[in-house]
Amino acid sequence: MKTNFEWTVRCHFTLLAGLVVALLVGVLWQLALPWWQIGLICGAVSWVLWRLQTQRLAQLHSIFSRAHWQLEAMLQADFSQQIRPHFSSGQVAAFEQQLIALGEQLHRQKSRYNSQIFVIYQLIDKLNTPILVFTEDTRLSYANQAFESLYRQPWQHYKGATATSLGLEEAQHGWRFFSNTQSARWQLHSSYFFEQGQRHSLLVALDITKALRQKELAAWQQLIRVISHEIRNSLTPVSSLAQSLAERAASSRERQALGVIEQRCQHLQQFVARYGQLSKAIEPQIQATQVLALFDSVRDLFASQHPAQHIELHCQAPQCHCDPELLEQVLINLVKNAIEANQAADPPGQRVELRSYYLSPAVVIEVADEGGGFANLDNVLTPFYSTKPDGQGIGLTLSQHVVESHDGQLEVSNAESGERMGAVIKVTLPS
Repeated sequence: MKTNFEWTVRCHFTLLAGLVVALLVGVLWQLALPWWQIGLICGAVSWVLWRLQTQRLAQLHSIFSRAHWQLEAMLQADFSQQIRPHFSSGQVAAFEQQLIALGEQLHRQKSRYNSQIFVIYQLIDKLNTPILVFTEDTRLSYANQAFESLYRQPWQHYKGATATSLGLEEAQHGWRFFSNTQSARWQLHSSYFFEQGQRHSLLVALDITKALRQKELAAWQQLIRVISHEIRNSLTPVSSLAQSLAERAASSRERQALGVIEQRCQHLQQFVARYGQLSKAIEPQIQATQVLALFDSVRDLFASQHPAQHIELHCQAPQCHCDPELLEQVLINLVKNAIEANQAADPPGQRVELRSYYLSPAVVIEVADEGGGFANLDNVLTPFYSTKPDGQGIGLTLSQHVVESHDGQLEVSNAESGERMGAVIKVTLPS
């Protein structure tokens, strides 16, 4: 196997030229020409052969250089220029035509690929699920608008940041969050793709709290239906029997006792009916709604009942898409809880804030009070759980049920409100 094609061809040309000159010397010698004429003629012939050799080798080198340049451009996915064929027939012409055809085919494939990538990125940008793209050296190169639900900032603010700085790492079985809080809420799914010869990681963050909440709610709904059914079946005959016995009671004391039994049966039936709301499916009628109008309506409702409470409105997101009646009922429940928390605090709180703002691609509504905050955040959204002496533990649970029927999310937390600790209820709705 030859190590250098050009050197081999040059040697062959040289040997051929030497053979031609030797034959020419022999012919001229037979013609009895003087030595100086033989030398002159042989020198001229040698020079012509050398020029032909140089030109052909240069042409051959030029053909392969253009082919090499074209292949290098193809490797870099650069199809802006194409070689021009120098021959119309023969094997070299066929080689050039095939190289040109290959370049055009790859160019068309790249155009289709770019179009598909563009459509995919557009689709990704419309999804409400956070999607992140990392380069081969684990730096953020792209994300969609839902990225803000993870990091509270547009993804452009973190472009080029390492996965480690974002609290992510690539483990043996896939990607994961450093933070246990993030891991408890978000489940990461990853895949890989290649673009311009580089490997990219595609991460999809799925909010698993909604799925868990749906399962939890379904379990509570089933429990409530069973309990409600059994209680009604027991209370109905007891109430009917108490009424019948009260009509035939001989003494007022017996009638009073039977009346108490009947009254408690009615209260229990109302209690069961109220909790039965959790088992009902909510079908919101979504429409464009003016948030400030809802805020004004809720403030006006409580202004006369609780004049000592100052309900402040901060409406930076003037519009959202929701069922206005259902959302208003949620705000009424939340503001009512906030006022009761203020009144129960020592010293009493006097301020309730209603805030709205955009957190792309969502609208956030917050209700904040000065009531000291929740003593047990883990159980605050559990049905039947309440810290109020006369509370039934349904207000926040039902509000959460309504918000999730809008494909939204309700979160509770404690935060500083001025110089006081207070509770913050955050409602996130899709924009």
